Amino acid sequence: MDLTTAQLAALVAIADRGTFESAARHLHVTPSAISQRIRALESAAGQVLVRRSTPCVPTEAGHALLRVARQTQLLLAEVGTVLAHGADSPIELPVAVNADSMATWFTGVFAE
Repeated sequence: MDLTTAQLAALVAIADRGTFESAARHLHVTPSAISQRIRALESAAGQVLVRRSTPCVPTEAGHALLRVARQTQLLLAEVGTVLAHGADSPIELPVAVNADSMATWFTGVFAE
């Protein structure tokens, strides 16, 4: 089965938001694009994955693929973090501190 991340994201967005229109707004695409992605996904799966009702509801097969879609999103986010920061390198976190805090207590925090 040939799946794309865009198709899986469309499935997750529909499941989370209940309509093709709301999913489209969330993903910053048109409802037509969401519809095309779901049709392609259903074609690849060989079955209906989303019941077009109000709200839209995943079918049994849709729930199975939805679980895989969510896991895929988590894995891609993890890979993005590792690639951006390295597996063992510290994450840089910029901090803004006013002059009074810097002069009185903040620098002591770094001394510890």
